Amino acid sequence: DPKSKEKYDEFVKMSGIDPMKDISYAVFGLRGITAGASQEGGVIINLKYDKARLQGLIKEKAPEAKEEIYNGVTIYSNLDGGKAKQTTAAAFLDASHVVLGSGSGVKDIIDVARKKAEPLAKNPEMAAVLTKVDKSGFAWGAFAIPPELIKKGVDASPQFKVLEGVTALTMAFDDTVAGFAADIRTLGGTKDQNTNLASALNGLKAMGAMFASQEPALNDLLNGIAISSGEDYTRLAISLSHEVMDKLGKMAQSKAGDLLKSKKDEPMEEKK
Repeated sequence: DPKSKEKYDEFVKMSGIDPMKDISYAVFGLRGITAGASQEGGVIINLKYDKARLQGLIKEKAPEAKEEIYNGVTIYSNLDGGKAKQTTAAAFLDASHVVLGSGSGVKDIIDVARKKAEPLAKNPEMAAVLTKVDKSGFAWGAFAIPPELIKKGVDASPQFKVLEGVTALTMAFDDTVAGFAADIRTLGGTKDQNTNLASALNGLKAMGAMFASQEPALNDLLNGIAISSGEDYTRLAISLSHEVMDKLGKMAQSKAGDLLKSKKDEPMEEKK
């Protein structure tokens, strides 16, 4: 998109960072992902960057930014300035890592980097989940799900009962010559519970097929989804060719264009 390319080029010129060339990887970590609960966490980005140049940008673009030294690392906050609610902090962890996130999330990452706290991989619950996720693709993720969270969901909406027994979720994504692939699994529960969850997901897939009959791209998407279950997991496997991915992309652009057009054509509300 020309406008996006213009903003991208402006960012490269301003920061000296070309994300497509200079970023090696990014790692996200979140906790407290529940309705009404504060979400804490952060992202660690491994990249080539000029620290002095970025510090200069902070002073120029965010003169009201605050600085705090924590375990030998400077944390920048109040980056938005003014009276807006401040939710993001940033720090230059070392010569090749930048950290962004909530205030406590950034501090937690610094604690682990300075060996003042144990890394997540040493947490028994998370360690067990991390051994079961496929890390060979371009992106993967793992989540430990507290039983009380599932119970709250079931109590609020009985249809979530099919999730009883789920203790974790793993996701793995890859893009190869053959196409795009995703492997998403819930872990935990009994064989019967996983069979029931797979059956519920297949029911949703069948329902989606009815609505996708007029959209060839959506039909191709549903045909690329396989749902199965085992002794202690339920699996949703997605396999899509690049041709199907292109069709989905064009369909999404078309739908977005139609939505914008309908909004533009809506009569303006008369103000009195």
